[in-house]
Amino acid sequence: MKSDASGLGKILIVDDSDDMRLLLTETLIRGGYSVISAENGEDGTEKYFQHRDVCLVITDMDMPVLDGLGLLKKLRAAKSDVPIVVLTGRKDEDTAIKAVHAGADDYIVKDDHIRDEILLHARKVFEIRKITDENKRLYKQLETRNQFIKKTFGRYMSDEVVEKLLESPDGLKLGGESVKATVMMTDLRGFSSISEAYSAETIVDMLNGYLKDMTGIISKHSGVINEIIGDALLVLFGAPVSRPDDAARAIACAVEMQLAMEQVNRRHRESGLVELVMGIGLNTGLVVAGNIGSDLRAKYAVVGSAVNLAGRVESLTVGGQILATESVLKDAGVEVQTDGEFFIPFKGFSKPTMIYDVKGIKGKFNLALPEERIKFTMLKTPITVECEILEEKHSSGEKFHATIDGLSEKGGLIRPDKPLAPFFNVKLTLTGTLRSGREAPLYAKITKMLADGAYEAHFTFIPREIRGLFWELTGKKGG
Repeated sequence: MKSDASGLGKILIVDDSDDMRLLLTETLIRGGYSVISAENGEDGTEKYFQHRDVCLVITDMDMPVLDGLGLLKKLRAAKSDVPIVVLTGRKDEDTAIKAVHAGADDYIVKDDHIRDEILLHARKVFEIRKITDENKRLYKQLETRNQFIKKTFGRYMSDEVVEKLLESPDGLKLGGESVKATVMMTDLRGFSSISEAYSAETIVDMLNGYLKDMTGIISKHSGVINEIIGDALLVLFGAPVSRPDDAARAIACAVEMQLAMEQVNRRHRESGLVELVMGIGLNTGLVVAGNIGSDLRAKYAVVGSAVNLAGRVESLTVGGQILATESVLKDAGVEVQTDGEFFIPFKGFSKPTMIYDVKGIKGKFNLALPEERIKFTMLKTPITVECEILEEKHSSGEKFHATIDGLSEKGGLIRPDKPLAPFFNVKLTLTGTLRSGREAPLYAKITKMLADGAYEAHFTFIPREIRGLFWELTGKKGG
């Protein structure tokens, strides 16, 4: 027996008594429900799976073929969460209680009030169903919204930060906590000068291609990109999520990023664009991490001397170089390959900091930068230059003389009148007059002191006029 009325919902009645099925069907149809019925548990199981929109099952306990308990067990074994109400006589309440323990939701005693009881239970079930359906709808809506937020804001901040904001009730609360983290700073060397030579559209395309490769590697090593400032990146390992191998992953990430620059520059060569070079600085220390700003505008950020020191270390790098503080190597817990170490005094820090030139990392990462052998072409007649030490891009005011005794593709051998130190930035001005009739300075960073009093220098900027002169002297482009 069945009813095709659309009703408030569909109910399955399972009872071997024709009179009881008829009574319950008429009662429920008058109440606005649609009804299907079965004569025993086996028939009821088949009907239930034929009509997957059944919202309530009302079953007798004692039936031939398959009783109510058997029906109950079959539906629950099939992972059905449909509400099931069992029918019982007053003298058989123990059986009904057993059924409830087996997974039935409630039971109704067969008596003179069964019509009212049936309607009351149906109303309860469908009110709960209505609330549940609404909750499911709202939950799905919330999930959709959260996915949109994650997808949208995930392009502007890390997944970890987005999760923290969405899942924690205090996610947007201003304030922070002190945590240990390894901070990575990266920067493209000479990119300001490169920007002047190309259209804005080309510059953005170059940056997007570079950042796509870099962000993929950072994500692979579970780094958190906290800032993208033009061509510079601030990356965190240890905030907002701390892991035991934060420092080691930061080193491995830095090495892999430098290795990936070959892929970036291969695309540039194919497109006739200038090649890019990147410097990376690493430091491990305590930072204050949290939401910083105001009620109107806030962001997840890290602040503190450890962040500032990472920036100072990065400023010392030349293209293709990774410099790390001693704290990073101590915290890595794995062998790190280096090529030289230096005590560097930084402005604002009371003691000099030990800096390492990182070349690779062993252990499970097993990554290394290719060995670079610098070949200098010695000049028959050294080039005389006036030298000035730069402090934060400004001249110290002190001038002295030096000679450029040899040239490589990226730098030169400099012999100054006074001692210099590794990582000094210097401005070199040719004292002779160039073919253009004017003097043009070039800029360099001291990278290594040699035993004979000369220094290896990496040219960070070479004017076109001097580049042509170097080409004439060596047959190779300088810088």
